[in-house]
Parts: sequence; structure tokens; C-alpha cells
Amino acid sequence: MNSATITYDDLIELIRRFEGRLVETVTGRPFTAGIARTGEIFFTPSSSGYGQSDGRKAGERFVERYNQTHSVRPADYADVTRNASYFIGVILAAEERE
Repeated sequence: MNSATITYDDLIELIRRFEGRLVETVTGRPFTAGIARTGEIFFTPSSSGYGQSDGRKAGERFVERYNQTHSVRPADYADVTRNASYFIGVILAAEERE
């Protein structure tokens, strides 16, 4: 998936595949991902146990930037979302399973 174009809906499907499972960021920090009742993607770092979301718009901006750069460096998304490391972690986990 690293070289493929993805949509926000594709990202939602990836999150559903890994919902409730432990995934790691590129730096090895464990977290879980899920979909809220409102349809927003959220991430729960194992270190804090508190779910966090930037909302759909931030997820859409992440997808747009990812499609432009295919970067797996969270710093490349710092201006669009604070959850880039989690989005990237899910994408990399999906690539490992393929």
C-alpha cells in the first residue's frame, strides 16, 4: 500500500481491520485504533490509555499528504495532524500482513 493511492474510506477500512489489536508506531510505541460512533478515527496509546482524535478533517488531510509523498515520517505531517505516527503505524501494519 505504500506506493498506492488511498482514500479516507480505505483508511477507515484499515482501522477496522486492526480495531482492538495492538499496533506499533514507527518508533515502536504500542497503541490501539478504533472508529467512534460518530465515525471518527481515534487512537489509544498504551502508555496513557486515553483515546484521542483530530477529527475527520485531519484524517482527510493526512490521506491527501500521504498520497502526495508516501512518506512514513510522522514529522512530514506535523502541520496536518498530531496523530500521523498512528496513521502510519496502521498503514505499515497492513503492509506487513499483505
